[in-house]
Amino acid sequence: MQSRSSSSLIWIAAGLALVLFLRHDRIGRAAPDFALQGAYGGQYRLDSFRGRPLLLVFWTTSCGICRHELPILDRLYAEAARNGVQVAGVNIGDVEGAREVMHPLHLLNLVDPDGSVARSYGVSGVPKLVLIDADGKIKRAAAGLEGEADLREWLH
Repeated sequence: MQSRSSSSLIWIAAGLALVLFLRHDRIGRAAPDFALQGAYGGQYRLDSFRGRPLLLVFWTTSCGICRHELPILDRLYAEAARNGVQVAGVNIGDVEGAREVMHPLHLLNLVDPDGSVARSYGVSGVPKLVLIDADGKIKRAAAGLEGEADLREWLH
């Protein structure tokens, strides 16, 4: 009996640790400011988007899940625009690869060459989605693949 209760406690502790690990401690806080280059030129700062929601999608060219999720977001681009939400793919470290992957897509294509912006947003793996509200506060965040229905919910 002792072994069963010890095992249960270990599973409970592991579950709590996972919940705390996955919880985004920045929800409700001001989003970190950034200055990112567009893959085709121009510079974008967080305050450039003030007054409208912004969905940042952090990704890398080597991430197969990212390459699957970006076209889904692109299909939802018009719907997002109608709802006033700007969607920006933020490639970590590969300008040429970002241009190649994002070329056929309508999403804003930004590049974080050294990953410093990603780190400021707590990105430890990709894809990572961060929804910033019109007031510049982090409203929602998630790591990993989101399905089309979930993404549609994010964009409303």
